[in-house]
Amino acid sequence: MIFLPSSHNKQSEKVEEAGYLASASDLMIGLLFVFIIMVVMLSQRVDSIQRGESVNDPLASAVLIIGQKFKEAGLNVVIDPQSGVIGLPADALFGFNSAVLNDNSTQTLKKARESLIKILPCYVHSERAARPLDCPPNDEEAEIETIFIEGHTDSKPLQQGNYTNWHLGLDRARAVYEVLTEGKPQSYQNERKLDVFGISSYADKRVVKSFGLEDAEKSRRVELRFILAFKPDSKKGKAAREALDAASTPTAPTMPAATLTPSSNAIQAPNSKPILSK
Repeated sequence: MIFLPSSHNKQSEKVEEAGYLASASDLMIGLLFVFIIMVVMLSQRVDSIQRGESVNDPLASAVLIIGQKFKEAGLNVVIDPQSGVIGLPADALFGFNSAVLNDNSTQTLKKARESLIKILPCYVHSERAARPLDCPPNDEEAEIETIFIEGHTDSKPLQQGNYTNWHLGLDRARAVYEVLTEGKPQSYQNERKLDVFGISSYADKRVVKSFGLEDAEKSRRVELRFILAFKPDSKKGKAAREALDAASTPTAPTMPAATLTPSSNAIQAPNSKPILSK
């Protein structure tokens, strides 16, 4: 007896395949929708800062404004306002395993430097006298304490003798530093009269992961990490001092300590009968 394949099974397979494709399509549309919402929200937040509206987090405010200036200069940056980090993809700046900036990235970084010269004086202590009149709102009078230019690599070991990912990360950070700080920015100092800009290397110690696996392309990056210092006479500083003063001011009379009555050789506790000592 010969059994012929049922057409019902084929139809069922086609239905399942169509359902799978529809689900994948719906997922992609959903992710795209979320991405569009995030871009719109970020754009609206930057616009609100530029219009002078109040922002609760001065670090996020400063990083959003500076990051937007980088984007206007043509840099494809990743802005993380919560952590105060602006990321530059290394693959767009350097060749593979190289710390030499390509011509296009050098010109783009120079444009970014011109943008920094316009916005950083709003947040740098040494530039207070020359602070522009159109600075963004800064109710907390926050100032930039430090800008770390950090070099990151993927986890693949380098095969260049004693030259490791630590050296590559540091050399890439230094290459970006030399372009971004050429001229005026190199003299920027914080309130302690220390240079604002510095460099460091994390090599492959902070790789970027997607779904638990390393994303090598995103791991190769140079990041600008902004550290703010809050002025003691700012609103936040005054609020902290007032809270500290209130906490240190007694709100109720304190109870007297236990006393020793010499005549009876007994310990007298407050509001209690004498307790004879043994």
